[in-house]
Amino acid sequence: MRSGPRRDSVCVGMERRGFALPTVIFGITIMSIIAVVALSTAADERSASRAGRESTLALYAAEAGLRQTYGSWPAAAAALQPGDSLDLGWQALPNKADYRTVIHRVDGGGLQEYSVVVQGRRTDPKAGIITIVAAAGGVPIFGQAVHTDGDLYLSNGGLFDSFDSGNGPYGLATVDTTANLFANGAINITGTTVKGSASATGAVSVGAGSSVTGGTTPNAPVQPPMDINTCPVAGYTPTAKVPPAPGVSYSSTTGVLTVSSGTLTLTDTSYFFRVIVLTGNAKLSFPANPSVSVVLRDSINAASGTVINQSMNAANLAFSSCGTSPTPAYWALSSNGTASYYSVYAPNHVVYETGGGDFYGAVVAQIYYASGGGRFHYDAALARLPSNKIAVQKGSWAQLPGS
Repeated sequence: MRSGPRRDSVCVGMERRGFALPTVIFGITIMSIIAVVALSTAADERSASRAGRESTLALYAAEAGLRQTYGSWPAAAAALQPGDSLDLGWQALPNKADYRTVIHRVDGGGLQEYSVVVQGRRTDPKAGIITIVAAAGGVPIFGQAVHTDGDLYLSNGGLFDSFDSGNGPYGLATVDTTANLFANGAINITGTTVKGSASATGAVSVGAGSSVTGGTTPNAPVQPPMDINTCPVAGYTPTAKVPPAPGVSYSSTTGVLTVSSGTLTLTDTSYFFRVIVLTGNAKLSFPANPSVSVVLRDSINAASGTVINQSMNAANLAFSSCGTSPTPAYWALSSNGTASYYSVYAPNHVVYETGGGDFYGAVVAQIYYASGGGRFHYDAALARLPSNKIAVQKGSWAQLPGS
């Protein structure tokens, strides 16, 4: 009777020992799974951390590329037409990163507007490519009626007002009050009405019989000097482009054009002279071409003559200086019996405006004098012409989503 219970207890003990082994195996399995998950999680975190670091470095590469593009704006961008693009390709950086810049011209013609797209990448392919976009645009050359890098003088009963030829010809319906003046020096106004503002880094003096409707700002911040254009490398205009006529003298060797009588009509779209001199009421005429550029190494003296723009649109005729003249001379312009329509860009020359007629356009000069009592009508459409200055458009930076 005693052996029965002993056999039962032995069986129970064996059953218990048989139950413990699966429990231990199950526990080990769970711990192994936990360990594997922990190791995998750690690896994922390291991978994510590295990918985040690489993505950040790729962003830095893109930003460095954008700064490099802005700091060394490619000359080839100036040749882009609206809708064109310029791909500068991948450029290497010292930290094993690359950037690629693509410049798109997005304006419809006129003052330039560019979209600048920069991609940055690192050597780790997991980091991907970061893309940022920003913008740059032309700085208006003729943003004011008159801009000087020195002093500015107005006298003898003149009038300065404005209009926009894009809205129609000058008249009661288009006349405006934005004939603003700026001088990196002093402004002296005597007997002249300015329908605009007058700002100068020095003093602004408004004498008796004068008014400035937009107010005056002395001690204004200094603006960077205007750029001096480089001269054409092909040399002065060939003789064949200057038709022979009585009273006309021209040498393509010296670049000196003199018109002493009559009217000389120039029909091409671009000219490069050293000097132009008009005497004896001579006339220099330009047909209604879409755009005519006259570049001068030294000067123009038209105080005794007249410049005629048959298109009657200042945007179609431009006089500009180039280089550093070995014999710098002042520019003398006149608006006598015939209205004058053109722009003047001569930041390294003194410009005199004489005569009592009407001038439609804008002027950039080193020093400017208006003393003939004429009527100066600033054409605001000139501010939309293509510019030789490019600036960053503030607040345009953005990272493209998904990059």
